[in-house]
Amino acid sequence: MMHNADQSVKNRPFNLSALSGAIAVATALSSTVYAAEIEEVVVTAQKRAENLQDVPIAISAFTGDSMKAMGVKNLTDLGKFTPGVEMNNDTPLQPTYSIRGIETGDFTVGSDPAVAVYVDGVYTGRGAGAEIPLADIERVEVLKGPQGTLFGRNATGGAIHIISQKPQADDTTELNLTAGNYGRMSTDLLLNRQLSDNVYGRFTASTNRRDSFADNLAGGFTAGNQDTQTYRASLLWEPTAATEVLWRADYGIMDQGSALRTSIVPSLQAEAGGTDVFGDYALDTPTIEDRDSWGTSLSVTHDFDDFTFTSITAYRGFDAHLQQDEDGTANPDYMFGSANFDDQTQFSQEFRLNGFTDTLKWTLGASYSREELEHVTDAYFTAGSLESFAVYEGVKAELDGMGLSTTQLEEAAYAQRQQMIAAGMEGAAVSTFIYDLMVQSGQADALLQQLGAEGVTADMLHREQMIGQLMAGITPWVMADTPWTESVTNTGDYRSAAIYGDATWSLTDKLDLTVGARYTADEKDFTIESMYQNTLPIALAGGPVYLVDADGNPLTTITLPSGQIAEIPFGMAFNNNGIANLDQKLDDSWSDLSGRIVLDYRWNDDVMTFVSLADGFKAGGFNSFSAAPGIDPSFDQESVTNLEIGMKSSLFDNRVRLNASVFAYEYDNLQQLDLVGAPIPNYYLRNADAEGQGAEIEVQWAATDNLFIAGNYSLLDTEYTRYQIIESIGETEEEHSRVGQPRVGTPENKFNIMAEYTWALAEGGDVTLRGDYNWTDERVGSISDPARVIPDYQLMNLRAGWNSASDRYSAALWVQNVTDEEIAGGYGGTGAAIGASPAWRFMPRTYGADFTVRF
Repeated sequence: MMHNADQSVKNRPFNLSALSGAIAVATALSSTVYAAEIEEVVVTAQKRAENLQDVPIAISAFTGDSMKAMGVKNLTDLGKFTPGVEMNNDTPLQPTYSIRGIETGDFTVGSDPAVAVYVDGVYTGRGAGAEIPLADIERVEVLKGPQGTLFGRNATGGAIHIISQKPQADDTTELNLTAGNYGRMSTDLLLNRQLSDNVYGRFTASTNRRDSFADNLAGGFTAGNQDTQTYRASLLWEPTAATEVLWRADYGIMDQGSALRTSIVPSLQAEAGGTDVFGDYALDTPTIEDRDSWGTSLSVTHDFDDFTFTSITAYRGFDAHLQQDEDGTANPDYMFGSANFDDQTQFSQEFRLNGFTDTLKWTLGASYSREELEHVTDAYFTAGSLESFAVYEGVKAELDGMGLSTTQLEEAAYAQRQQMIAAGMEGAAVSTFIYDLMVQSGQADALLQQLGAEGVTADMLHREQMIGQLMAGITPWVMADTPWTESVTNTGDYRSAAIYGDATWSLTDKLDLTVGARYTADEKDFTIESMYQNTLPIALAGGPVYLVDADGNPLTTITLPSGQIAEIPFGMAFNNNGIANLDQKLDDSWSDLSGRIVLDYRWNDDVMTFVSLADGFKAGGFNSFSAAPGIDPSFDQESVTNLEIGMKSSLFDNRVRLNASVFAYEYDNLQQLDLVGAPIPNYYLRNADAEGQGAEIEVQWAATDNLFIAGNYSLLDTEYTRYQIIESIGETEEEHSRVGQPRVGTPENKFNIMAEYTWALAEGGDVTLRGDYNWTDERVGSISDPARVIPDYQLMNLRAGWNSASDRYSAALWVQNVTDEEIAGGYGGTGAAIGASPAWRFMPRTYGADFTVRF
């Protein structure tokens, strides 16, 4: 059995008593009887099967057995215990994967991820199709640093490779059952059959259900629950001793509520009967997370005398619907929901040759992929939401420069909104905002003529009086919380082709040189379709209003007509900067030559050190939502160059495994999404620069035949070195500078420790105790507000297991988040645009039991 524990260490003053307790518990823990040495882990990080300790790449590898013992069900769980890695899939259809601070925060389809996720050698182009349950998995490999040579584009941060179990030459059946609190019920059925002398089949059926861990006080629906089904089938045919043909297919169904997000604005929390984001909640937009996903692949491998040929042909796709409450409240004056509809298919083909001689190991390959997608984004508001937005924008402008936090500004806007309601001033903020916007754009003069004010221009009229006039039409519209929905449609046709080569030359018996390069060419066709689907009811109250001089002083009065209403097309979410009907057909192409050079030196049979210089490439893309004057709708490709020095060692007769690395990277043209622009902000993705440096260490110790201890620590320091977003629409680099600030969601320190202790029972079988402890440092929670910091947290999991003498039965009791730690996963989001920033949270304490029977 292979054992891998991957966890991290911190340097800030975390609770020593808690750590001591964790170590004490850990020293009483394990999940199988260990020989007093650590068994070999085989990985395919270099496109060939190799011992983990022989690969000059920083890798964290987890076997299926170790993940089961850790209670890992998905990649987010795995990220908690992996040094230098953060994975967040509170919303599985919009997951984020960060390796050493490198990720893409774009939730649209105009860009690609920065961490490549592969399933059985097949690249998954969209995050919405990458999240799969980790049942019947052989192992997961997390490769850190740019992997542009062997894994290609979109691996600037690294690569995650999920490898499922292949069919075996035996007949086995395994049933796994899990039950826990919050209505948790999961099943995994695994069937393996030898169908003939050279044909083997495997089938897996998995279900996972869980209720929400909090109640919606507004009623009607739940959020944060889970309900998934996954089915996998595979056939392995070995027509000759040198040939293997492997067919795989999978189908998945997801039908659940999306992430539980709660407002972090204290006044809005109080309305919901809570005081923080960790209690019950009140939402008014039903949360939906539906997906049908499917895929099939055919892998053919043939061994010739001097090399091995591999072909992997794959076709994948999914249909998905994600709907979320963006404001985290049930207050109709802050109502903001969103929905994303995706229809995606992708085809990929890779050909590869691997060969070796006494002094040379080499790989040559070529790949092609095509992805076709259609994506629709809907935004749901009310007229009251538009009023809240206008109030918040006014408060920010009024209090600009006073050094207030975002929460203080949101609280001030909430208080002002309540005062305006009490004073009968509903609609005043929208009227002010719209009037100023129309004056700036020149639309106000045309409106006055349309409403019958002949010969009068906006600059002749008293501003405050005119705003009062406009309230005649807008106030009843706001008070009615009139529904307001906007939509934008994107399509994409993305093609990518690449050729690559990688070779390791043994310069001496101890020294190896690896050189690799890949040329990638990407072409993308992209469309944006959006139009103003709503109108503002603009009317004049009529009666006298001042004419003013150039300084705004009253001159005389005129009488304006009343009663006529003009319906003015307007956009709040997709305002398109005045383009009422946006229909863009875009295309662009990018190419890159990426590579690596590595020197590794084996000091003896147990210790190897390496130094590597590698870079990775991610294609450019397109802004998905809107258009802005003077702004190129496409953005540049990004690249990362990483210098790393590492060590891998197996010491004390392979009882201790110690791996460590230090690294530094430069990130050029980082594709950064931010909510910017004036007078109405929009999400735009532009280019910035960043850098990072850090260190990681992983230790495993087979202390005795029964006791196994492991731990890891990561240190990461990141910062922006250039941050300039769309100055031409009202934002200057100085006003929105992030230079010198850390990347979002990247803790500086992270620490893990685990231990397992196993003892044999007199009647046969064994009992295992296991503990996992994690401490993660504080980190920036929002790109739009770097001062909003997520606190550090500690997380402890415990497990007690029993295995029968025949190995037919296994059972375990487990508790995750033993101390019921309240952990925020992230802050901010689109709700911040209307002064209702939300947060999402990790699971509270959960407990349950596992049972396994094997036939």
